[in-house]
Amino acid sequence: LTNSPANHALELAIDLPRNVGRSSIEPSDPDKKKLSLPPTKIINSPRNDGRSNEESNQLKETLSPRLIKSAKTNNAKLPPPKQFKSYPGFTTETSVVCGNHKAISCDRCPQGNGASWCNGECEWRDNACVRSSKLDHIHPDYFRITERYAFQQVMNQNHEYVNVIMVRSPYRDKGDEDLYNFYKDDIVFLGISSFESFPLKSPNPYSSKYDSEYYLNMFTGFLHNMKEPDSYFPADVKTILMSQSDFNLNEATAFGQKHAHDEKIYDFVYSGGDQEVEQDCVGWASYNKNFSFVRQALEVMCSPEFNVTGVLVANKNKAGTKACTIPAACEGKMVQTTFLDQGKFFGYLAKARWAFLPQICDASPRVSSQALSMNIPLLMNQNIMGGWKYMVEGETGEFFHDMSDFKESLRKILDNTRGGNSPYKPLELAKSKYGNVNSGPRLFEFVKKNWGDRVQFPDGTASLIPTGA
Repeated sequence: LTNSPANHALELAIDLPRNVGRSSIEPSDPDKKKLSLPPTKIINSPRNDGRSNEESNQLKETLSPRLIKSAKTNNAKLPPPKQFKSYPGFTTETSVVCGNHKAISCDRCPQGNGASWCNGECEWRDNACVRSSKLDHIHPDYFRITERYAFQQVMNQNHEYVNVIMVRSPYRDKGDEDLYNFYKDDIVFLGISSFESFPLKSPNPYSSKYDSEYYLNMFTGFLHNMKEPDSYFPADVKTILMSQSDFNLNEATAFGQKHAHDEKIYDFVYSGGDQEVEQDCVGWASYNKNFSFVRQALEVMCSPEFNVTGVLVANKNKAGTKACTIPAACEGKMVQTTFLDQGKFFGYLAKARWAFLPQICDASPRVSSQALSMNIPLLMNQNIMGGWKYMVEGETGEFFHDMSDFKESLRKILDNTRGGNSPYKPLELAKSKYGNVNSGPRLFEFVKKNWGDRVQFPDGTASLIPTGA
């Protein structure tokens, strides 16, 4: 390491947590009462339609602004600093980001170089390197907890973190629940619909099994995508119709505006996530994206009656040497791609007339809200667990129930989009109800109303945004 001026070190990016899904917790005390947990295997699911460049860049940017922005809280008088305890099961040493390097604690950051090496999560005060006062409103272990996949950070509109953590998936191991139980009195944990049918039991035969009540009863609040939440959640759980896919749509909107006049050369785009091509698209991801139904639908779409053209994303292996089998009638009509980065995916979507969402087991279908933000209508399965709220038939697209009415819905959306005067106005719905500008203030009011006595918001907070996917 070389010495550098303090004002330069403040601008340096910070490494993000990279141990998604990796346990950093030792087994619990064997004498401790065992908790009834579901099986621990949960498959990490790279999502072609979920983790946008916008979100990745946002995460990289937000760790730097929080170092230099003021984080005064909107509480008139703050209580004395609380003495927090760290979970005893952590196996890795605690570490802090000092600017362009890390140390086990702030007092170790300078390494004899003084204030210029005391940045990041630390600040130079009274001739010593101590934890930054800008982070006083969040728990010292906040970033250690959110290194684990199930736990998701929350920030305000100024990229300042708040003492709220979203739980976005079933726990991967007992350590996740141990962490939750250890910190739940010091941090507000809320559930969020983001993974399969979570918090409900997943119908996917390749997923871990647990009782729905296990997670429905666990958190004091939940961001859900259910039509009748009162039929599932206990009365004392605060709920709001909101999901991960409601946020971070600026990149899709900007791309759609830039490519609004691109020639439409495909009827539809289908995003398959990261399918099991070597198993001919049979497995966890293919089940979630309902590819068995897609094959049936393709028989109809590729027939001379409809002669549909489309793009099947993530339908080839990463080497591009093998693709999932599709009906012979689709030869020359369907483009099958490898897993795509966000920009390439948007490129195909901009050249399509509509997006095809046949899935059922999907709590937060990002491609649906992204398509709306690009002014692309949807042909959507009416049975989808999440995302149904994005559909206003005749305005944002069309529903179908199953193969019994698929032809009717297909004909309707083809007739409406193959001409020059489409009646659909999906962008209007996206701009009026979703994206950070709409969903962020709603989430802030939800948290402030129900947990405002437990959360110290940075001064000026008006919006809350879950990070990541």
